[in-house]
Amino acid sequence: MSERIGIIGGSFDPIHNGHLIIALDASEQFELDKILFVPAFQAPLKSKAPSSSPAQRMAMTQLATAGEPRFECSDVDFRSESTSYSVRTARTLGAEHPDAELFWILGADQIAQLHHWRNIDELAALVSFIAFERPGSESLLHPELPDHIRILRGRSRPLEISSTEIRERLKSGRSAKYFLPEKVFDYIKAENLYK
Repeated sequence: MSERIGIIGGSFDPIHNGHLIIALDASEQFELDKILFVPAFQAPLKSKAPSSSPAQRMAMTQLATAGEPRFECSDVDFRSESTSYSVRTARTLGAEHPDAELFWILGADQIAQLHHWRNIDELAALVSFIAFERPGSESLLHPELPDHIRILRGRSRPLEISSTEIRERLKSGRSAKYFLPEKVFDYIKAENLYK
């Protein structure tokens, strides 16, 4: 039986407990053997550059995933040192894991922009999508998204954590301790990030 690998990409600026919970839910609900966390070197649909450096975002992702055997941090998007396109990531990971079935895990913010993703048809041929929308909300799938793109629905839990809120809390001097894995929180303090 082929390995089932989940991919969760993002700026991870910073990675937080919401990302980890979605990954854990995906691995359990869809019987995934492994989840690859892929920090984007530069996300194409983000208007602003991340607040922390690529090296800092990679370090935080490594710290966050180190304690869970099913989680792994991948540097696949960092190798090109350019804008991170999911289709290129999927091509590379498909070549590195030729016998695996790949699943791209999406949160609510990514689902709404999926119709803008580069070469979405090619990407959909390389991966299956797993979508976690907020419980009780209307579907965020855009009407311009092609009908043939297969999206599996994950059972979501009501959990409101965002990297934006964490950055804003830290910038204003409020605590974000319980939003983040402890090692990531300690790293942010040590590096004096998001002040």
